[in-house]
Amino acid sequence: MPEYRPKKASKLALIVLLALAGGLVIYEPVMLAVVIAITLLVIRWSKFEQQKMDEYFHKLCEERKGLSICEFAREFDARAVDTWIIRATYEQLQAALPTKHVVPIKASDNLFETLKLDEEDLDLDLAEMIAQRTGRSLNDCEGNPYYGKVTTAGKLVLFFNHQAGINAT
Repeated sequence: MPEYRPKKASKLALIVLLALAGGLVIYEPVMLAVVIAITLLVIRWSKFEQQKMDEYFHKLCEERKGLSICEFAREFDARAVDTWIIRATYEQLQAALPTKHVVPIKASDNLFETLKLDEEDLDLDLAEMIAQRTGRSLNDCEGNPYYGKVTTAGKLVLFFNHQAGINAT
């Protein structure tokens, strides 16, 4: 199964960012100090939030000790659902979790409540990654019976199972 290959950041974006930072240093040192102070506060708050998130996922891992992709895959009819979609969805969901813990995922897991994913991440990043890995198109999603109904890991698998292959579009 192919790995997801992210697009590389533009060198132009880096140059613009450096130019903005240089402008702040030269023209607005007080503003730069304020930006640095706010950044430090945000970093501290983020670490606190991440610690809470890690504790949540650690507990979830303990509850699911012994589960693996095998149990996840058994929740689908392998004759009706493409096993590559099952695997790619499972692996990309694990990679997208806001923790370093390797959390066993269940088909019934709510993407937003249980797995703590952001809806925008699903729409923008995660869907693109799964589509690329499985060779499925994200065109004509509105005709998919799961369009607008993807709330669990299982429904995400079924959504991609109903999408046409890239070569079919």
